[in-house]
Amino acid sequence: MADIEQPSEWFDRVLPETVRDHPEKVQGFTGTLLFNITGEQGGTWTVHFEEGAVDVQTGDGREAQFSIKMKDKNFVSMMNGEVSGANAFMSGKLKFKGDVTKAMKLRGLLFAG
Repeated sequence: MADIEQPSEWFDRVLPETVRDHPEKVQGFTGTLLFNITGEQGGTWTVHFEEGAVDVQTGDGREAQFSIKMKDKNFVSMMNGEVSGANAFMSGKLKFKGDVTKAMKLRGLLFAG
């Protein structure tokens, strides 16, 4: 998989393709995540998982059980596998709210590295 250069690439292309090609990565997980990516290339995305499918929307149109806040450059680094999700969280580069144990079911999809 090619590296991304900005967060929107992950939401628009990589995430939907990954779920389509590997539905087992989200099997059994139902929930909505709100991504607040700050910085010049940032934005807000709402990602809903249900029955092995994903629905990505720009903005915060749906109530989320989980929220993730990161700077755009840190998000790109994490999604490109340059830094792990655990390291990003421990160093304060990733802020997470919600049930961590439930969200960890998505770690292979969201937290590469």
